Amino acid sequence: MADTWNLPEHPRLRDGDVLLRRHTAADLDAIVEQARDADSVRFTTVPTPYGRADAEGFVAGLGAAWERGEVAGWAVETGGRFAGSVDLRWREAGWAEIGFGLAPWARGRGVMTCAVRLALAWGFSDLGLAGVHWQAVVGNNASWRVAEKCGFRREGEVRGLLVHRGERLDGWIGSLLAGELAR
Repeated sequence: MADTWNLPEHPRLRDGDVLLRRHTAADLDAIVEQARDADSVRFTTVPTPYGRADAEGFVAGLGAAWERGEVAGWAVETGGRFAGSVDLRWREAGWAEIGFGLAPWARGRGVMTCAVRLALAWGFSDLGLAGVHWQAVVGNNASWRVAEKCGFRREGEVRGLLVHRGERLDGWIGSLLAGELAR
């Protein structure tokens, strides 16, 4: 089994007004704004304080990880505007882990659910994934709602699952097998 994916040229994926595309330099200010949001700081591992150099490093790092076959990641665009990010991170034996984050102005409208479905459908069809794991800090109900709408089964709560700013936090973990993606 390979240690990474042999990823194709970066695809653009669309469903209605939601577009998944490569991140660009034009996204940097919006990435900074999203990363400074209180929920992003609370529930993700973005550096804090988060500045433009962090956003530049994120975009460059994501591009390099795509080239190495480690991460398939996209900018989420809706209404012609950067709204967030979604990625599939390579794991052993045909599995991936999904990660996602959305700007406050785009939340509660189904944008991330649509984006996650697009990424998952592509991962299952084009990468031949056997399954995908989802993890979140206990209490991140918005992340769970997206995962649940996509068909993930929450397998449980794991003590000390996630490291967040040097502290171990309890986390939820879920899984989705090929053929279980909800529409």
